[in-house]
Amino acid sequence: MSLLLGLAFGQTAILLPAQAQNSKFTASSARGDIPVFAENYDGAEFCASGTIDAPCDVAPVDVPEFDASFVYRFLAYHAQRPFDRFSWQGFTALMTPLDKPDQPALWESFPTRRDLFSEVPYPNPTCADDLPEGTLLLASYLQTTGDALVDQAGNFVLFETRINPVAARYIQDNDLDQKTGRAAFAKSGNAIEFPKGKLFDPASTTLARVEPAKVGQPADAKDSVIPPSAPGDMGAQLLKFAWRVLPDGANAVSPSGQGYYTRPARISLGMDQTLDGKPQCLDVTVALVGLHLVQRVASGNGDRWIWSSFEHVNNVPLAANARRPNSIITDNPFADGCLAPDIQEDDQAYAFYGHQTQKGMAANQPTRGNVKWADQQPFARMASGEPVKGPDIVRCWRLFSGTAEANFIWQRKLEGTVWQNYMLLGTQWIGNPGGATFGVGEVPRYLTNSTLESFMQDQADATCLGCHTRARTDSGQVSNFTFLLDPPS
Repeated sequence: MSLLLGLAFGQTAILLPAQAQNSKFTASSARGDIPVFAENYDGAEFCASGTIDAPCDVAPVDVPEFDASFVYRFLAYHAQRPFDRFSWQGFTALMTPLDKPDQPALWESFPTRRDLFSEVPYPNPTCADDLPEGTLLLASYLQTTGDALVDQAGNFVLFETRINPVAARYIQDNDLDQKTGRAAFAKSGNAIEFPKGKLFDPASTTLARVEPAKVGQPADAKDSVIPPSAPGDMGAQLLKFAWRVLPDGANAVSPSGQGYYTRPARISLGMDQTLDGKPQCLDVTVALVGLHLVQRVASGNGDRWIWSSFEHVNNVPLAANARRPNSIITDNPFADGCLAPDIQEDDQAYAFYGHQTQKGMAANQPTRGNVKWADQQPFARMASGEPVKGPDIVRCWRLFSGTAEANFIWQRKLEGTVWQNYMLLGTQWIGNPGGATFGVGEVPRYLTNSTLESFMQDQADATCLGCHTRARTDSGQVSNFTFLLDPPS
């Protein structure tokens, strides 16, 4: 029987409180931790190869426990665990070498959206000239809502999309990296189907293997090789990063002292984006504050991808009226918005919360007006040149108890590295047919990231899968849950 033993066919798996409560877990109301169940974590869970008792560079390719014959109307503890394990394994594999954050990580060998799509040029192409090795070239600073996120230091957050070699090769081999190719593909009658990851079948012939990626060499996806993965075929993988510009003179630590994963970066800006109307190239240090990791797998309903979301632990506080991620009793879970919590100014400092919003009032208000880039920090300025004060952002959705426990275990496994300061917000997957308050069948029902969806967390479609079911190419073809194939003109 599948290990997904949650709410299946209307039956709920129940753990007795004496058996379930983990008395050693230290809950933190500020971070939204809630009491969790205690489970044994075998050492093999930390590496997808199952061979070492530690996080490693081997990426998971599937969730073998994923059984589509079970129907989950609510998120069950044991049902979620394999997915959160998959998320953490995928995250740590991409970030290796974990103990050497100054060295190029595996994800840096993946092409960016701008590498793949010539239709998405850099606002100031000259910024690519003489770019130091290992330096990110960034340009996007608007969220999907069209809003810019400004931190409490008055700097913009930048966003970057990366595509693993499996997905990139599929795009290029089918000419989906060109507008004419997407139009021709739509006329062909073929569906867009990114490759699915699947485990090695011992009964089959030996799978063709590839060498690990040569780190630090992005460029053409056809020349890239697939990073190490668990025995089997790696599927398509899409990543979206949120990078915070570190304030001048600041160490690579959060306002509360937790370390950040940082990278040198150059920001490409066009004349219409700057305060003085001149194109700019700004050299900065950026810190990772958010990440979406999306991967397609063969098991269960994994053809609709598995959606993982991570954040730095000191991004934001929890909203006063935060809800559990399976709140399905209403179509309008935040009628009054996500409300500012009752915390004192000296209780804790956050990157995206400055204690400006009165308790009980709605936070997550976007910055209004024509916001431009200055040539020195703070970079976010009104047209008048006045610095922009970053809005108060809160996290609207609580962590599921099993996810909170997974974070507790993995963070301690990563102790001594910057990665102990990152947390999994949740892993979303299709677990039921959907309908009415069940959305498209996603489990957990809601999942958002405070740095990637800051201003839409309270909306009825505050869910990765619910949003991406609407994805189409610029030719109108259903695009397999990705907006990549509708590049901005």
